[in-house]
Amino acid sequence: MKTLIICLVLVLVAGVSRAQKITELKEAKVGFAPLSSEVVRDGNSYAFNVKESYVGEFEANPIAFMEAYFDIQNFIDEVKHENYDSYQVTFSSKKGQLRADFDKEGNLGATSERFKNILLPASLREQLYRDHKGWAMVKNVRVSRGENGLIDTEFYRIKLRNGDKSKTLKIDGMAAERNEVASN
Repeated sequence: MKTLIICLVLVLVAGVSRAQKITELKEAKVGFAPLSSEVVRDGNSYAFNVKESYVGEFEANPIAFMEAYFDIQNFIDEVKHENYDSYQVTFSSKKGQLRADFDKEGNLGATSERFKNILLPASLREQLYRDHKGWAMVKNVRVSRGENGLIDTEFYRIKLRNGDKSKTLKIDGMAAERNEVASN
């Protein structure tokens, strides 16, 4: 019995010492890349498919999303051998896209956005409900344009349906923020 206990202790000691073997790991690079590595190139235009951290992150504020997750200087360094005078970069998601033009130094120029079937701002939803009772929104499109990261023009095209009747509204997005919704 004494021999059996000694043998078990030796087996356990051998197992524990083997389990404590030190393994050296190689360096690992960890990074956050919400934009996919799949890039489509057409002339001096580049298109990225957007991967959002949560649903609606991109369409809520596309320019802020681009500024947070896209480094134009790194991008220019990657394609500097092409000697472009400007860059047109398109960011796309299932709901729409942002097209941004950059000059040779990486300064943001013109931007344009087009998103479909997005969540409308609360003030616009409330105004639509008050002015169009009985009508259901079938689809919507938000289009905006701007320069240097600022939106100059924004409008919504909203299709409403009430039974067999349908109508389309074109609403100025800047006026909608001031609760001045007008239909066309």
